[in-house]
Amino acid sequence: MLERLSDISKPFLMSISAEAVDAVKSAAISMRYADGAMIHNRGDEKPGLSIVRSGTVRIGVIRTDGTFVITSLLGRGQTFGEFTLFANLPRTHDVIAMGETEVWQLPGARFLRLCETWPEMTEALLRTNLVRTHILLELVEAMRSLPVLERVAKTLVILVTSAGEETVFRCRQSDLAVTLGMSRTTLSQALKRLERDRLVTLGYGEITLPDRARLIDWIATREG
Repeated sequence: MLERLSDISKPFLMSISAEAVDAVKSAAISMRYADGAMIHNRGDEKPGLSIVRSGTVRIGVIRTDGTFVITSLLGRGQTFGEFTLFANLPRTHDVIAMGETEVWQLPGARFLRLCETWPEMTEALLRTNLVRTHILLELVEAMRSLPVLERVAKTLVILVTSAGEETVFRCRQSDLAVTLGMSRTTLSQALKRLERDRLVTLGYGEITLPDRARLIDWIATREG
């Protein structure tokens, strides 16, 4: 699955026609956020669809100790807030900007009216959310069944790809450790081992995958 991840995780805005994108742009409220700005809080009840126009957002839960449990990173063209539209739920996660980020905000009623005119939007949203569910199941399986080294490697590939990147994962190691359910020391040891094998390169606040295809092949051989 990992080798096809970039193909199957095509963002919402890239899955609809240019005319439909123009309709979304005309209806949306463009909001700009600085690095680290809170876009939505968990529990917010105002329904609406959010679309990442540029930059990246972190989706997850802020714990009482200040650490952030990451569930996904979303890049350009990807959406969040679907639960508020179709399941009548409040926001299930905290959403934070990573770097300068622009988000198109569409109030719920306005987006649903767009879908009546442009049925392809509903189809695209369904497809992208099914793919996202599949990716989350892959993450859960990795955390349940893989040894530490392979778990870290596979999680990095999945999160980097979901963010619309090919090589760079920007995150504090403390947050990544919490997400993976391991200590900072255990994560650090795993990352250093992957770096010694030239599968990752460690930097300040980021992890680079110098050869993504090679890392994916490495994971496949270790998963058996």
